[in-house]
Amino acid sequence: MHQKASSRNICNRRPVTSCVRPWSVLPQIEQESNSGQHKMFHRRRLSIVQYMLLGIFFGSSVYLWTNRIGITRPFNTIHLLQNENLLQEVEGSSGDKPDEGFMDDNSIKPMADPLSINVCPDPTVPSAIVPVGIEPFPEFNPDEDDGDLNRTLDWLDLWNEDGNCTKFESRVLKPGSHPHTGALVSFPGSGNSWLRMLLVGITGVFISSIYPGDDSEFQSKANTSYQIPVNCGCTLLQKTHDFSLDAVLYSLPEALRTKTLDEFKGKGILIIRNPFKAIRSYRNFDFTGMVGAAPESAFSGEKWDNFVSRSVAGWETLASVWIRGLKQGGVIYYERLHRETRSELKRLLKMLGLKYDKDRLECVLRHTTDNSFKRESNKTAQMENPYTASQRLLIHKAIDSVQLVLKERGLDPLPVQYYDFFDIAPEYGITT
Repeated sequence: MHQKASSRNICNRRPVTSCVRPWSVLPQIEQESNSGQHKMFHRRRLSIVQYMLLGIFFGSSVYLWTNRIGITRPFNTIHLLQNENLLQEVEGSSGDKPDEGFMDDNSIKPMADPLSINVCPDPTVPSAIVPVGIEPFPEFNPDEDDGDLNRTLDWLDLWNEDGNCTKFESRVLKPGSHPHTGALVSFPGSGNSWLRMLLVGITGVFISSIYPGDDSEFQSKANTSYQIPVNCGCTLLQKTHDFSLDAVLYSLPEALRTKTLDEFKGKGILIIRNPFKAIRSYRNFDFTGMVGAAPESAFSGEKWDNFVSRSVAGWETLASVWIRGLKQGGVIYYERLHRETRSELKRLLKMLGLKYDKDRLECVLRHTTDNSFKRESNKTAQMENPYTASQRLLIHKAIDSVQLVLKERGLDPLPVQYYDFFDIAPEYGITT
């Protein structure tokens, strides 16, 4: 016993590696070692709060990194709201000067990028955006007026009995003289009919529609009235809303979404309007046609909610498909056309490969609000803002998506500084 105890003391005084223990003691040592490791691990375990803090830290790091290198751009609408004053300042500095000639086709006035959180333009660096792969229409000279009253428009509402302007006639081209007609495409309620009238006035060439009925009916000075065939090759453009009228857009195959774009061979003018206003205007049309206003009850309830969801999908998809697929033509924003009509019409004519008559242009500018397609306002019968918070978020998401597609093609961002109801603050709890 004495000898065994002495040996154990010697082991305690020496390093563990040099101590030789009997085989019978090894299982007990191993059990004690494992127990110590378990206790040590238990003492180092993090609390739930610590795990949450680590998760927040790593999540924030990934978000900041991806946002910095441009992988994702969440909350673009907030950035747009923050940069609104700068955007307005840039717009105001562009000036709308008459008779300075055309800008380059689809060339863009220097403007801050609303998808960037840091907007610090350097005046020494050219900042004009060049569209990627969108060319103007080939130059086109309408045929000489041969006095054919059957192809001459009887009356253009735009002139409104103005003797200085009624002398300017508009007509249908000779069949086949303009075989590659382009599209004048927009979501319903985006000012397509208004722009048609302006273009007929300034070019003197009729613009037809793919829809039969009043839209494609031509009334001539020969007291004849007839439908313009879709494939006549005798008009400048053809009005279309493409698939945005489809009630089952979500299940529409991809091939059908580009069907009209392919038929026009990527040639067209896309009109984009503030979706908040376009959807409300479309709802009015749904109830009353081209004039008048829908009752207030049409802007609430489940049917209104379904209408908004379907319309937002149509507005976003139509814009995205045509922006990506355009080969000739360009994009026009309704709000800019309304505010800067002279410069936007000149830019539009350049896209169409057309020259213009200064006197015609002045007549058009004097009568931009004189047209039979302008809807009579009825504010007493409608809510000022009929959209719920969830509907507004849905529309904001669609706007962000279209902004990114525009950026892909190097085109101007949507002029959200002019958009009514574009207030993201309540949805994100931002105090303004």
